[in-house]
This record gives sequence, C-alpha cells and structure tokens, in this order.
Amino acid sequence: MDTKKFETLLRVIDCGSITKAGEDLGYTQSGISHMVKAIERELGFPVLIRNRNGVVPTEDGKKIISALRQLVNWNEQFEQVAASIKGIEIGKVRIGTFTSMSVNWLPRIIKAFQSDYPNIAIELVEGGNQALSSGIENGLIDVGFGSYPTGMEADWIPLFEDFLMAVLPPTYDIKDLDVFPIQRFNHLPFITLSESFDCEVQQIFKRNYILPDVKFSSTDDYTIIAMVRQGLGCSILPQMVLQGYKHCNVQTLALEPECRRQLGIVLPSLKDASPATKKFVQCAKTIINQALD
Repeated sequence: MDTKKFETLLRVIDCGSITKAGEDLGYTQSGISHMVKAIERELGFPVLIRNRNGVVPTEDGKKIISALRQLVNWNEQFEQVAASIKGIEIGKVRIGTFTSMSVNWLPRIIKAFQSDYPNIAIELVEGGNQALSSGIENGLIDVGFGSYPTGMEADWIPLFEDFLMAVLPPTYDIKDLDVFPIQRFNHLPFITLSESFDCEVQQIFKRNYILPDVKFSSTDDYTIIAMVRQGLGCSILPQMVLQGYKHCNVQTLALEPECRRQLGIVLPSLKDASPATKKFVQCAKTIINQALD
C-alpha cells in the first residue's frame, strides 16, 4: 500500500508548516500542496486550514489523525515483515529519549545496531517524560527510553536504576556531610527541571512535605548546573546526568533517604512491535546488560 501521501500529511500537521515539511521530506511546497489537495478530494472534506503561523488540521482532520498514524505504522510493519521474509532487513525505528540517555547510552547502542542492521533508519525524538508518554500513546515514536511510565498502558522493560543526587554550589558547606538530608531542601533556594521533563523530584518533595524556594526552572541539565555553580540555588539531578558534567565546579551528594529512578524501555506493545523495533530493543538490552556486568 502506498501511504507516502498520508505520511506527508502527518508531517505537515506535526510541523504546522507545509514549507518545513517539504524541507524535511525533500518535496517542493507546491508538490506537498498538490498531495494534500488530492487527499482532500479523495476524502471529500478539507483536512487543513491555513493561518498566519502556518497550517492546522480542521476539526474533521483532527478526527482522522490517529487512524492515519495507525495506517502508516501498520504499513511500515507490513513492509518490514515482507522484506524480512526475503532476507532483507529494512525499516525505521523512531526513538523517544531524554538528554542523559542520549548522551550516555544511545550512541553505543545505535553504533552496534547500525553495524548489524545498516539499512534500518534511526530517528531520535528528544523530550521529557510527558513528551515520551504522549509520543507512545499517539504513535509518534516506536520505542522510548525513560523512567517508569505512570498513567498509561504500555509494555515496560526495566534496565537499571539511577541515583538522584543533591547538586550544591561550590560555596555550600558540606564538610560534615556524607549525604544530603532531603529535608534541607525545605525553603532552600532551588533550581528545578520543568515538570514536563521531570516529575520525579516534585513527587519526592510532595511525599516528604518539602516546599523548596523555587527560583528558576529549565528544560536543560547544563543550564541548571551552571546556575547552581553561580550560587543561584541548589538542585537535584540524576547521577547519570552528572557524569557528563564532572568538569563543572559543583558539589554533589547522595540524598538521605536514598532516592532512585528506574530507567528502561517503554513501547506500546512488544508483541505487536515492528521487526525493526524488536531488533532494536534486543540490541539495547544486550549492550546495556554487557556494560552493567
């Protein structure tokens, strides 16, 4: 089945721009416009509305987005299965992840995977936990790396646990501390990751009845570390994140009580995943298990 026109329409909707979608897909603006008009003639109703910022789906267009994503995804799986029967490994895996996983694990996983399956394309989608959950539920990504998902139906493959650490300015006096009591964050100037990227710290504070004095929030780990270094506040970040910033002049201590996050792989259904996705999941598990042994 030729679903290229539907893939193009979905890209236009996701980008909110015919021009941007054309740049991403290598089509001219007029070519995409003709494709969209052909879809609208075939369906019998308009699917896009132009506005000053680009394009948005019509109300009827919104109703078919989920079905179109399923159609495109199932067609991709069909082509992969047909190719594998002939001994050809093709396909694409769309991976949702956040920065610390992208920096610490994904490069070696992708390198090993591409060595074994050079004809399977990889598409990375970075974001926070909310974006990961939304991407899984809406069919925008095939597999995600992140912390344990809550409030959604999906398959979960645990990989390892990561400690959460107190991140303190270089001037903060820790000479008598081996660990950082979580209660010290109560009313302490605090720099936080935006909730859309990380809800774990907020949950820890809620469980322990702690109200930090939140001065700033950011979606970027390095920005938070830089602000801590300047004495603008303290923070809590995963140990895996901090490994990439050992050169930064901040102090880190384990929390008391100990706080961890469980990291793993999440996907809509391992059983129904495409052949390419299943191969990627197996490769990721193998690489991470080897590194942790």
